Amino acid sequence: AAGIFAFLLWEVPLEEVGSAARNARLDLFIPEMLATVVFWFLLDSRALAYLVSKFNAPLDWSEARSMRGVTYLLTALNWNVGTAAIVVYLKRFKAVPALESTSSLFLYGNCDATIMLGLALVGSSLFPESAAIEGVQRVAGVSFLIQCLLLVLLAGSFPAWRWLEKIRGGSLVRSYRLVELRDLAFIVGIKSVYFLVFIWIFWAGSHAFGIEIPFALALASAPVIMLVAAIPVTPAGLGTQAAAMVFFWSDYGDKAEILAFGLVFPVALTALRCLLGLVYVRDLLALRRSS
Repeated sequence: AAGIFAFLLWEVPLEEVGSAARNARLDLFIPEMLATVVFWFLLDSRALAYLVSKFNAPLDWSEARSMRGVTYLLTALNWNVGTAAIVVYLKRFKAVPALESTSSLFLYGNCDATIMLGLALVGSSLFPESAAIEGVQRVAGVSFLIQCLLLVLLAGSFPAWRWLEKIRGGSLVRSYRLVELRDLAFIVGIKSVYFLVFIWIFWAGSHAFGIEIPFALALASAPVIMLVAAIPVTPAGLGTQAAAMVFFWSDYGDKAEILAFGLVFPVALTALRCLLGLVYVRDLLALRRSS
């Protein structure tokens, strides 16, 4: 993260980035972030409650909120670490075998990736004004088809190739064999709202920093920025998100403003998620004592 920021700040002086951050409408941005973090938490925990109860073990919404809250504390390292912590949590406190819960999260991630790529494809189709976005359109289109194909092959029964049947019988794809259309509709519905709000906060938040990006550009670029942030290279996507924002948004704002937003956004997001997670530490301690 330090290396990436050193490279970015080599082109844009730190003083200009600091000035852009001080001049931003933080009085608007921070309340927006607080509201959206709580909203994302409620959506994510509700989807996880449904997913785990359907495929693994009974988990009501209050338990899912507690689980998601304490695992938020590990998203400060990386989103995928926080997701892996769910597997540990379910094994420890619900006696769910690790591969079975991983299967559910694999399906969950498949839905997430399909939604994000679909949104990027729609956004890039509405905003064909840059070579970078044209590249997003091509990559998102191919990747979207791959994600859909993966879902169909693992959840369906055709084609009945021997090697494919062997994969379908594995514990890692157990949830794919149990999933129904109504399950997919529920999860995709909730997570579509989740990601649309994410795109909205990218758009609204960038405007609070003086970056006038069109909503179609936010729709096309935000899913890519989120995927870049999930790559386990830096803690909480620090630096990688900022670099992606500069790449996509440099025609619509000063680089200092973009870097300021690219620094403040992941820090604010991680801090608010961790504060939310601290609320549920008492639940975790109680579960540890009882187990």
